Amino acid sequence: MIIRQCSHDYDITIHLNNKKGIVKTFSLVDGTYATITYPNSKEYFLLVDGEIVKQSNSFKVIEEEYVKEVAKKTSHGHGRIDLSKHKLINNKVVNK
Repeated sequence: MIIRQCSHDYDITIHLNNKKGIVKTFSLVDGTYATITYPNSKEYFLLVDGEIVKQSNSFKVIEEEYVKEVAKKTSHGHGRIDLSKHKLINNKVVNK
């Protein structure tokens, strides 16, 4: 289940690992397809361009890695979610 995805249309998403061990095929932003196997452990994982780059039981750790990956692609990231400044629309953070 996707928790957060890049609002700049890059393939960077945080997933809640609620289906441990399943194999899933999905489409990337460029229209190609990728297949991943959900990890058998850890509560969250970070998917970048169709590959799992980080797994953790801590949302804070995963979100910090997410921010680093977005910063590699654009300087216009929103950073970590701050409910006083941001809201979520379709799993994408936008300013209030």
